[in-house]
This record gives sequence, C-alpha cells and structure tokens, in this order.
Amino acid sequence: MADPNLRSALCNKDKQVCHRMISSNLVGESLVVFLYELLYASALVSYDKKLALHPICVINSIKNLIGDDRENPSTELLKFAIDYLFQFEFRNNDQDKLDEVIRDGIGETVFVGELEDACQVGDWKKAEIIMSKTFIASDRSRATFDTLAELALQSAPKNALFIYHILRGYQFQEIKKDTWTFIKCIFNQMNINRLDSAHEPVAIAPDDIKQRIIETGDVIYFSAIERIWHGEYVRIRGYRRELSYWLSEIRFDESEIMKMINDHFLIDLNKRSYINFSEKIINKERTKNNKAEDLVTLEAIRALCKNIDKNGLTHIGSRFNQLT
Repeated sequence: MADPNLRSALCNKDKQVCHRMISSNLVGESLVVFLYELLYASALVSYDKKLALHPICVINSIKNLIGDDRENPSTELLKFAIDYLFQFEFRNNDQDKLDEVIRDGIGETVFVGELEDACQVGDWKKAEIIMSKTFIASDRSRATFDTLAELALQSAPKNALFIYHILRGYQFQEIKKDTWTFIKCIFNQMNINRLDSAHEPVAIAPDDIKQRIIETGDVIYFSAIERIWHGEYVRIRGYRRELSYWLSEIRFDESEIMKMINDHFLIDLNKRSYINFSEKIINKERTKNNKAEDLVTLEAIRALCKNIDKNGLTHIGSRFNQLT
C-alpha cells in the first residue's frame, strides 16, 4: 500500500524526511513500502539521457541488491537512492490527457492494434490519445503497459535493460492506481526515438549463447534479456519473439583474450557480498552517474551468476574485478 506521507516527501524532494524514515528501522512491510515509493517516484522522472541510468534502472537495481538481506537493509544504499533520484525533475501532468479523454468521451471503440500502428510510425500525438482511451476502456488495467513493453523490445539493444527494470519495478507491488504513471514512463522513453520494425522469431534462446556472453559478451544487456525471457508475463510470446531476433544479432569478438584472476571479487560469496560490493561502489570518489552505472552493472552480474559454474564465475570475476 502506498504511503502518502512518504510519497509527498519524495515528490517534494524533502531529503530530511526521507533520511529520517531510512533511519527508523525499515524492515518488513515498511521496507517494502519505502522501496515501492522510490520506484514510483522513479517512474515519474522526466528523463532523456542514457537509458541505462534511468532512475527506474538504478532504483530497481538497488531494490534487488537490498533484497539479499531484508532484515538489515543498507542505509547507505537507500540514502544513495534518494540522492540519485532527487537530481531529476518529476512530471506533474500525467493525468491531463486522461482528464481530456474523459471530458471529451472515449467515442468509438479503440483497439490495441491501433496503438501499435501509431507507435510504429512514430505518430506519438495520436498514440497518446489512443493509449489513454485503451487504458480507460480496459478499466485501467495493465494491458496497455504490457503492450508498450512489447513494442519497446522491438528496439531491444536500446530498451531491454530499461524494460526489464520497469517491468519488475511495476510488478513489485502492482498498485492499480499507479499503473498510468508506469505507462507514461515507458511511453515517454519510446517516443524519444523511432522504433525498429517488428521481427520474426528466431530459433535461439539465451542458454544457446550464455557461455560466450560470459566470456566476451555484453553481460548487462544479456542479463536483462535472460530475465525477461524467463519471466511470467501475459505477452511473453511477443517478448520472446523480439528477444530471439536480437539474440541472433549479438556478435562476439573472437580475438579477445581475458587473463583469468584467481583471487577475483566473486570468490567466497555470502549473503551480504553484493551489498558489501554496493557500499564500496557508492563510497568511492566518483560521480553519482558513475556509481549508478556500476550498481546497475553489479546487479546484472548478481543475476547472471546465480546459475553459472565455477569457470563462469572466474570469467565474470576477472572481467569485472575492477568494479569493487
């Protein structure tokens, strides 16, 4: 359930109140509510920079890392999340288009296919009207959210990481009254660049190239694809169709040779290892963006390393040993 006092403090960028809440023994339900409100505020951000550094990617990464020890949540990570989030401006007009559609009436029946067509040709003004109508007509369900996620994955190299994090951020609590905010978040990112065309499925799955990714590939991008692929979504067939095409397009540098490190940072992992790594990252003398990017990278590594063997851990640990 949303916390109106916390939401107000976040939207008003009241750091003092937020830090006081962080110091008030956040465990159990109070921690869940705090993390969700951070995710909700992240979805409200007006953002047009590097998509891997979108607050929804950074805050959901922090949420996943904190999840390794929920009984002792890292106050350093939570405070960094606040500091990172508060450097951005929040949208305050999300409701305007819905109010306009309600005032004018939905009119004739609209279909999801019309929304897809408008997005495909980049007619974002028309797409926003159709999107608003389909959302209202569906009793404000998440169907529009899922449709936009599938469309965004047509440009997976650009959008997959963002889509993974916003899918998980939304599903963390899936509060119906907040659905429109997450829809607007995806829509606003999609209309910055034109979408690629839809693709035919390819007979390939993440496991087919995972070892090569571990050795020389883009671990962060692949980790997002793999997690979406294995997720439980209504439109998973469409997600996999697009992701299979982009998996088939991944190329590898066969000339790259990685020197293995015996004492890499992933040796002797325990319950709090990734939290400790995270705190090392945010205590470095670096910019907020550098720290945020390293946290997103670390979280992707954490996910990828859950199901790899010792040899794979050595490859990843050696490739990213400088991270911590």
